[in-house]
Amino acid sequence: MKTTVNNKAVDSNITIFRYKMEALENKLTEAHETIKNDIAIPLGKDLAAMNKPEPECTKDVYSGVINGAYSKMMMSAKKEMQSEIESHHIISEKEEADKQLTDLSKQLESKETNLRLKKRELEKCDKSLLKRAKRYRWTRLLLMFLVLVDLLLSGVALQSMGYPLVVSYIIGLAIGIGIFFLAENLPEIISKGKTPVQRRLITFAIFCLLFAVFYVLGIFRSTSFSGNEEFGSGIHPLYFVALNMFFSVIASLVVFFNGLKKHEKKTLDEYKLALEDVEQLEVEIDKLKAQIKDVRKTQAESELARRQIQIYAHDIQELIQRFYEESQKTFYSTNLIHRSDGKTPKFFEDEIPQLPSFYRGLNI
Repeated sequence: MKTTVNNKAVDSNITIFRYKMEALENKLTEAHETIKNDIAIPLGKDLAAMNKPEPECTKDVYSGVINGAYSKMMMSAKKEMQSEIESHHIISEKEEADKQLTDLSKQLESKETNLRLKKRELEKCDKSLLKRAKRYRWTRLLLMFLVLVDLLLSGVALQSMGYPLVVSYIIGLAIGIGIFFLAENLPEIISKGKTPVQRRLITFAIFCLLFAVFYVLGIFRSTSFSGNEEFGSGIHPLYFVALNMFFSVIASLVVFFNGLKKHEKKTLDEYKLALEDVEQLEVEIDKLKAQIKDVRKTQAESELARRQIQIYAHDIQELIQRFYEESQKTFYSTNLIHRSDGKTPKFFEDEIPQLPSFYRGLNI
């Protein structure tokens, strides 16, 4: 059964859940009325006709049938409610919840330890390196501008070779990106050489390759200017080679003086990885904390629900006890009303005994 209480002081609704078996209560009430009307009252009248129980009787040996009827009612309610098993459920569910909480707590402790270690790594990082990396983003815009210029120059040359416009500029973009990549990684490529001679040879080979590519493109560019009145017989391909080499050298020098060195890139990569790990760990920690909270909430709600069943079982027993006392008193009063001797048996003044409890031993 759910009861909603409106708390006007805090302008909010408080929802209270109560366990209730209306069908059982109705069944018990009907049984009680039957016992009272069909057993207690007729028994009181029948005994009164014989002026029994005797006035000096100190022990009730006459109304056992009433006690037996309500004891049977008590056992019937116990069987239907099965409240005695709830204690075992509470213990087993708590043990299971404790196991989950222990496992989750260990995971949380491990994640929090890793998080502290990762944060220490971040604290050790050179902040000036981060600033340089941030400033270098603007330098990259200059390199992208050079790539754009080379894209336009290469695109014209490739069109002269007979390539369609779109294809020409796609290939030109690829050449420009190649120059950008080369400029960004030229120091690392050259450092692959183990000796100064090897490093010089690698440098020479790279610029020879660039010269060859630019010279081929220069031939086709010069073809596009041949026959032009302003340029006479045309422009020599070396002019275009020098132009492309100029862009490549400028890009390489910009990266060399403003870009990050190899060890700095490695440090920055480690910082970024550590930062990603920190963010991931924070997400996982929040998730674990939420799981721990959910387990505790679920366990608490389950325990509350089971304890409500136990408490309700106590209430049902109290209800049956009150029914029993009502029928017993009805028996007494009926007997006194119909007695001809006008006397009261001594045990009528005694306290009505308690019926056997079916919730005894439960931890409520």
